[in-house]
Parts: sequence; structure tokens; C-alpha cells
Amino acid sequence: MDPENTPRFSDRFEFISGENDLYSLLESFKRSGEDWIDLTISNPTKVGLVYPREAILHSLEKQESMEYDPNPKGTQNARKSIIGYYKEKGHTISEEDLFLTSSSSEAYSYLIKLLCNPGEEVLIPSPGYPLFEFLSLLDGVEFNSYKLDQNAEWKIDFEDLNSKITNKTKILFLVSPNNPTGNLLTSEEFEKLKIISKTKGIALVLDEVFSDYLHEKDPNQIDFFQTDFPIFVVNGISKILALPQMKLSWIHVGGPTNWKKECKERLEIIADTYLSVGTPIQYALPELFQWRNMIQSQVLRRISRNLQVLESFHSSNPGIVYTSPKGGWYAVLQSPSFLNDEDFSYRLLEKEKVLVHPGSMFGFEEDLGSIVISLISETELFQAGLEKISTFL
Repeated sequence: MDPENTPRFSDRFEFISGENDLYSLLESFKRSGEDWIDLTISNPTKVGLVYPREAILHSLEKQESMEYDPNPKGTQNARKSIIGYYKEKGHTISEEDLFLTSSSSEAYSYLIKLLCNPGEEVLIPSPGYPLFEFLSLLDGVEFNSYKLDQNAEWKIDFEDLNSKITNKTKILFLVSPNNPTGNLLTSEEFEKLKIISKTKGIALVLDEVFSDYLHEKDPNQIDFFQTDFPIFVVNGISKILALPQMKLSWIHVGGPTNWKKECKERLEIIADTYLSVGTPIQYALPELFQWRNMIQSQVLRRISRNLQVLESFHSSNPGIVYTSPKGGWYAVLQSPSFLNDEDFSYRLLEKEKVLVHPGSMFGFEEDLGSIVISLISETELFQAGLEKISTFL
């Protein structure tokens, strides 16, 4: 085919072929079989957790899985099991307000399609996980970032947030616990967000995927489900059950009665178009939830041990700024030594064979000098990695 006549690719996002230097170096380690310590690992199935393997596989063998009887919202059986999950946490919800998706990413994409016209805008927290940026670009909407204030325990900077709202703003994304700062949304912040939603006509989308992994009791008992303004809550078993490969998440729809009725009708059309959630995982969900405490207790113990190791590391390295996260499974370290964080991360991997995330990946300001590490790494490796960072400094 003549190169001049080949199809053009879309301009949805800027594409630069190849990998950056850090991940090119990592790939060379993989090809050569060289060992390294991965302090970025976020895949719970790769960190030595013990799963009830036979029970999980057995739960996928339901006879109903051989029949195709799609429901845009998801099977009633699966949605009822999600209601049970929330009931254990003290929340009352209706199965009619739940929509199952294959992932939280798909859930966000549904909501962008539901609420935004092409060229309209969503607001995302910074620092934060870069997923929202890519989803926005792929769904043809613009995004802007609002600041979380490091000097106020990463609370929302409402002066900055309000300055970013325009007549094109349709969605305000929230993450609690935040990835990667680990801060929790407070009641005071939620009341201010409620006013913004009501006065500006902006929907709130709350990512609560790390809500089962709190490191201290949350003093803010916020009800995100019974509201008189539009709010969508997204969660799933990738984090709840540490089973990202099983691909099941959900959206809870909240808001004024009449608005919510039309919202669900429109969302049902979107969900019916994709019908993405596999039948076997939906029928397995009630049984899988029975293993939640067993799985989560392992993750929480791992995080607790690694936080203790991190506190000791911090005591020995007072030049590093570190605040213990309130939730989630990431931690942020800051130091002038980490300035030009991508270069630092590259040199650390090259010299000490330790992989960390440069903070710029999550939107940390460059003058802070930040790196991000995972708290679910196996503790011996986690400690060894921190010791190598200390030596490298």
C-alpha cells in the first residue's frame, strides 16, 4: 500500500513512539534476566498474597454462566451482593441505582459519555493518578487539574478549584482515599463540593476504590449515597478483593429523584451498547465477597508492616519529607535529592536496581522533588529497596 494512502490515525492524544529512558532501562533488565527491586508494584496478585485459589475457581463454574441473558445494569444476583457489601459498611443503597462495568476505567468512560459533549471539560485532582487524563482524551473531552494543598494535608484548594470552573465544566472527579497521597475527603470539603454541584450544575464522580484500606479510623462519616445533588460513586473488586484480573466494577447513581430517573435511563442505553461484564464473574461475585476479610486482612497487614518500615527509614533520613497516608497503598517521599525526579528515578534504577515512580507522573510540582512507592511490596524487598535509596542518597 502506498504510504500516502494509508489511513490517518486520530488526533485524540499526542503519540510519541517508543518508551521513555526509565522504562527502556527496565525493559533491558527484563531481557537480560537481571534482578531489580520493584517499589512501584500495584498488582496484588504478584506480591505473595495467599488466595483461596480452589474456591475462587470453583465459584466461576456456575451452570448459569453457560447462558446468555444480558441485563444492562448487571445481574440482579451480583447487584444484591454489592448491596450486602455496603450494608456491612453501614450504607443502604438500592440495586436499581447500580450499574456494573468491567472496570473503573470503563465506569468513568460511561459517565463522560453520559454527561459531556465533545469539547466540554472535566476537572481532575492534582496530584492524582493520570488515568483520568487519558480517558478524557480518548472520549473527546478536555480536562483541567485542580490543586490539592500539601500544606493542608492535601485537602482541596477551593480557591484554585473555583478558578478552574467554566461554563464547559461538567464533571468534577474526586478520589478518596487519594492515589497516591492517601488523603481522605473531609465533611467540610464535601459540604463545599455540594454547594458547587448545586450552584454550577456540575456532577461529582467519586472514586472510592481504596476505601477498604484505611490506616486509621476515618472521623468523617460521609454518606455519599443518599444525596439531593448528582454524585456517582465508583468501586470494584480490583481493590476490594485484590482481584484485578476478574474485571468487575460498578457505578452507584445518586441525586434528585427526577434527575436520577432520567440519568439511569440514559446510562442504561450506554451500558446496553457495550454489555461488557462477563457472566461468570457476575454469578461468582456473592461467593467471592465471602473471602473479602481473608484477602483484605493480608493486604492491610502488609501495608501496616511496610508503614512501620517506612517510619523507621524516615527517622534515619530526616532530610526526606514524608507524611503517613491515611488510606490506600501508596506513599509519597519528597526531598531536594529527588529534584528532576525522572532523572533521579533513572539513576536509582541504573545504579541500585530499584524502581520507583517519579512524582511528575502523578502531577506533583517539579520543585517538590517527589517519588511514589507502593506499600504492598513484599516487606523484605520493600525494606531492601529503601535501604538502597538511603545508600544512594
